[in-house]
Amino acid sequence: MFRFYLILILIFTAVTRLYLLGNPNQYVFDEVYHVVTIKAYAQNNPAGYEWWHQPPEPNTAYEWLHPPLAKLIQASSVKVFGNTSFAWRFPSALFGVLSVTAVYFLALTLFKSRPIALTAALILSLDNLHLTMSRITMNDIFVTTFILLALTFFFKKSWYLTGLFTGLALATKHSAVFLYPIFTLWLLWSARAGTLRAPFKIIYSLTVIPLAIYFMSFIQFFFQGHSLTDFWHLHQQIWWYQTGLKASHSYQSTALTWPLLVRPVWFYVKYFPDKIAHIYNLGNPLVFWGGAAAAAYTIFKRRFIQPVIFLLLSYGLLFLPLGLSPRILFLHHYLPALPLLIIILAYTLNRHKKFRPWFLILTAVTFFFFYPLNTALPLPADWLKYWFWLPSWR
Repeated sequence: MFRFYLILILIFTAVTRLYLLGNPNQYVFDEVYHVVTIKAYAQNNPAGYEWWHQPPEPNTAYEWLHPPLAKLIQASSVKVFGNTSFAWRFPSALFGVLSVTAVYFLALTLFKSRPIALTAALILSLDNLHLTMSRITMNDIFVTTFILLALTFFFKKSWYLTGLFTGLALATKHSAVFLYPIFTLWLLWSARAGTLRAPFKIIYSLTVIPLAIYFMSFIQFFFQGHSLTDFWHLHQQIWWYQTGLKASHSYQSTALTWPLLVRPVWFYVKYFPDKIAHIYNLGNPLVFWGGAAAAAYTIFKRRFIQPVIFLLLSYGLLFLPLGLSPRILFLHHYLPALPLLIIILAYTLNRHKKFRPWFLILTAVTFFFFYPLNTALPLPADWLKYWFWLPSWR
């Protein structure tokens, strides 16, 4: 029965992510960087890895700041389905479904409770930030999925698989390095408790395997004739850009504001005679605010069982260090941490079962209420005031 419910949740996730996925048939937000780059990858054009080229199309630029794994997956989709907006975004929708599966297995691994795991999967499928990031050609949904799987196998002490998914996460986005403070603190705590075994296997799994996978993700780069010196210079450029960028954006935000959903991001807008279509990267308020309340309640009640400690540690370290970032940030950088908060919320709802059905119903209603605003479905212009609940959302 639980497997049946999980399948229903995954079908729902797939349908809501795939519905009109190719709309709009133009670049949205950071697709102006990612799409031109995956086209270059699909054509085996070295310019996709090189920082000195002029924009390949008006108002675009090659995206060489992040490791290539997600872009290689997206380029494979272009090779299979052609150069269409659906093909650009299809891998993100697929990983949207995989991330819901991953959060189910992480919650099940932590609590050995299928109701908690199903609740967590359902809530993630009903979050609008997750929805939007599953429908755009960026790398955040990919790194989130790999991080969830790395944390699952780390808690299970499956060290080789931990190293595998850590490597895949690092080969997708450098922010996956925040896994290492989680691993280090948890291993130190385990060593102090006398439960740590096979230290050399752990060190090998968490260093050699991820570094090898990261290096191998650049196989196209090397096959194109780039050298190890080019590899080093590319990473120098990445470091200089990420630490030296002086820029601002009207929808930038700071890490401490993300749990409160203070500042969403406008990805796209198109005006019709009497309607407006938006892609507004706004999370589900009930998920964000309910999750924050659940985490605060759990800390206040001191429910510090081992899985909860692991969740709180992982949740905090996946986004709070970004508060020290020298460059501008946006709400979608919170995505890898959000599933951890959702599992805490599912755990809290399982302890207070009388609230669970009502919360899930209201969360579903809110998800569908905001769905048009996340997916470029045209809305009457004079209705938009009903979607902007906070002044900072405009």
